[in-house]
Order: sequence, then structure tokens, then C-alpha cells
Amino acid sequence: MPKLFTEQRLQIIFGVTLMGVMGVSLISPVFPAIIDHFEITDQQVGLVVTAYTLPGVIVALLIGVLADRYGRKRVLLPLLVLFGLAGACGALAPDFETLLALRALQGVGGAGLVTLSTTLIGDYYDGSQRGAAMGLNASVLSIATATYPFLGGLLGTIGWWAPFLLFVLAVPIAIWALVALVEPQPEESVAFREYVSRVGTIAVSGDTIAASFAGFLALALLYGGIITYFPVLLEQRFTASSVVIGGLQSSMSIMVAIVSSQTGRLVKRFSERSLFTVGFLGYGVGLVLIPFVSSPAWFLVPMAIFGLGHGLVIPNVQIFMTKLAPGQLRAATMSLFNVALRLGQTLGPLVLGVVYVFGFNRLFLVAGVIAFVGFGVLAMSLLLRLPALSSRRLSK
Repeated sequence: MPKLFTEQRLQIIFGVTLMGVMGVSLISPVFPAIIDHFEITDQQVGLVVTAYTLPGVIVALLIGVLADRYGRKRVLLPLLVLFGLAGACGALAPDFETLLALRALQGVGGAGLVTLSTTLIGDYYDGSQRGAAMGLNASVLSIATATYPFLGGLLGTIGWWAPFLLFVLAVPIAIWALVALVEPQPEESVAFREYVSRVGTIAVSGDTIAASFAGFLALALLYGGIITYFPVLLEQRFTASSVVIGGLQSSMSIMVAIVSSQTGRLVKRFSERSLFTVGFLGYGVGLVLIPFVSSPAWFLVPMAIFGLGHGLVIPNVQIFMTKLAPGQLRAATMSLFNVALRLGQTLGPLVLGVVYVFGFNRLFLVAGVIAFVGFGVLAMSLLLRLPALSSRRLSK
């Protein structure tokens, strides 16, 4: 494990992952300040998330196809530069409309970052090393999502715009990847018509549908509940500062990092599909407990439980998806999953924003019920043993 962590190619992948999860978690603690600065409503602040995530729904699959056909590196580098420059320019936005336009451009750049990082792990590693590398990557992702809210909250004491400046870090990571990242050895290419047919077969398989459903629902609950409306609840109900908001969000991600770091061990004993199914129980319990918390410190409990669930869901869904296709189809396959993630990120704040009209308590109770329903659907699909798609058959 330590030797794996020191490999430069994996470190570059970690850097890409760090950028891929920065897009929302870094700035969510300043959402209340954005509301005040631009004089918008609580529901409108969700558009800062939606403007970033919606482009990914449209372009994610195209990014995957291009990465399969023309190489991971040629696609990755422009995405990093666009993400960094458009994101940093958000700090200079003179009005809310301009901010949303810049977020949309940044969203195009960010649409393939996490997908390509996990695709590269699938390209470079097999067997237990893949599980270990994916667990390490998920831990880095979780440490980042733990750090970013707190860091964003600290910078938010300077002004709502200050966290946006950190997005420019994606540019030096692009330069590092340009110089040091070795393009994975391509597998035998297939004709484009056959490529489309095989990706289509993967897309409609039971395994892909189950994993995409899990990813969609996980990100809808995370971005709709914890990232978008949890900060607003803390500010309005407890007059919490951006530092407190960021700290509480970070506590969840610390638990995610701890659980994710054990992914390599867990997948040796349990199937990835059973692990990410059970994770939805953590989502449900954590969300349902939030309305009953009476002081900020006690939010550590539901945040830890939610983080336990998230640590079981995300890395195991990613490992599961990398196994569904051979290398020449892997980026497109992971992009199918990414489309589901982006839909969850986009629709979560919008749907829960409608529920928000009836108050914070109902918002989080409804979110918790949705999580329990998700567990039931996934558990039923597991029991019924939806037709699994054999990657061995596809590779023939």
C-alpha cells in the first residue's frame, strides 16, 4: 500500500480527483454570503450548484467517448485548464447571472475529472491493486471534501469571492500531468459501430442500471441536503459562521475517508454491490436525525452516520463500474455513471428546494425517506439478481 501511494501516476490521479471534487464543496460554506451579496433567495442559491453540474449531464458521455477514441491525456488536460480558469474568474463576477455563466463553463471542465481519474485507475491497475488504488483515491477524495468546506469557510471570512480563487490550482496540475503522466497502453481498438453497440449493451445491463441509480441517488442526497441546504439551516437556525458550517461538513468527510480507506479490505469479504446497497441505510439515518438536533455540536452525530454511508457507497460503485467493460470501452462506461452522478447533483438541490418551502424539518425527513426507499430498491434488485453483464463476454 505505501509503495502504491508513492507512484507518480497515482499521485497525478489524486491531483485530478482533488480538482474534481472541489467544484461545490469548497464554496458551499459561503452560500449564505452569496445570498446576501447578490440579494437572491434561499432557493436561488441552489442554481450555483445546478449551473455547475448541469453541463456534465450533457457532455459527460461525449468526454468518455473522446477519451476512449483519442486517449485519456488529450481530453484531460483541456478540461483541467477550463475548470481552473473559469472557476477562478467567478471571484470577479459583477452579478449573479455572470457567476452562473462562469459556473456553467467551469462545469464543462469539471464534467470528466473524477470519471477520468477512476478510469485511469482501471487502466493502470488490476485485481487487489485496483481495489487498493480505488480505496486510496476515495480516501483522498474524502479528505479533500473534508478539507474544502473548512478551508472555504475560512476564506469566506475574507469575502464570498475568496474561495473561488483556489480553483486556479487546476492549471499547475494540468502542467504536471502534461509533463509526467504516461498515457495508458491502449487495448486493441474496435470499429466505431461495434464500439457504440457494445457501450449500448453495457448501458442497458442490470448492473449498470443498479450502479447508476445508486450514484444518482447518492449525489442527489449529498448535494441537495448536505451541501446546499445544510449550510442555510445552520446559518438561519443557529446563526453559524462559515467556519462552523465548513467544520461540520468536514466532519462528515472525515468519516468518509476512514471508511473509504478500508475499501480494499471490505471488497475481499463482501461484494461491491452489497456494500453500496447497505450504505444507503447510513444516508437515511443521518438525514432523518438532522431535524431533531438542538445545537450545532450535536450535528456531528448525523454527519458521521451520513459519512459512513457515503464511504460505503461511492468507492464501491466506482470499483463495480470499472469491472463492467474492457479498457477500450472503460471511459465511456464510467461516463455513463458520471451522467447519473451529474443528474443527481443537478436535480437534488432543485427537488429538495421544492420541499424546502415546507421547512427544513420536512426537507431532511423527506430526504431520509428517499434514502431508505433507495436502499429498498437496491436490496430488492440484489435479491432478484438482475442480469449481470460479464465484462469477459464483452471483451471477446
